[in-house]
Amino acid sequence: MEITRRMASSNKKAHILLVDNKQDDWGLVAFALAEYSVIATRNFVEGLWHARQRYFDLYILDNWLPDGFGVELCRLIREFDPHTPILLYSACAYGDDIEEARNAGAQAYLIKPVTSNELRRTVNGLISSARAAVYDAKRAEMAAIKVELQNRQLQNRRRMEAASKSHLRAALRVRAMRAYLAAGGTRGDFARLWVSLRSQELR
Repeated sequence: MEITRRMASSNKKAHILLVDNKQDDWGLVAFALAEYSVIATRNFVEGLWHARQRYFDLYILDNWLPDGFGVELCRLIREFDPHTPILLYSACAYGDDIEEARNAGAQAYLIKPVTSNELRRTVNGLISSARAAVYDAKRAEMAAIKVELQNRQLQNRRRMEAASKSHLRAALRVRAMRAYLAAGGTRGDFARLWVSLRSQELR
């Protein structure tokens, strides 16, 4: 059964996916992150489904879920969302667990119990860092678009120049042929002469 909670209605607020089967933790998140819009799901399968269906600004994953591990969920999310921050947390965490989480793509790992201040501080930091990176990504995007537009403009200009030359050449050929035929020349001789003139032009 899916359980969804929204702690903010504005679309301008950051959206967070919480994957945790413990409702007590939902209460903590609701209190600590009231300024955000949060969708809470209770297990691995529901969490992955929501992650694939929507865009989020942050994922908060319990590492111990009824049907899987948050680390594995983190790995799967990273396959289609490589940069959105992921926060893993668990009541039982060893050095190997934290290292595994970071290797899977998580930016932070909290060990339960977590205070509301600690959770808020960590989440704010992750979201702020991600938003700062957006400016660099946007600049790179705009630079790539500018180069592509310049390339296309150059290509279009060359096509237009080629088309203009081709049109001029066709008009000249018609006028030259009329004059040549009016002067008593044959079409065959004109065709051969025109090809010879074109060859000299190309040299």
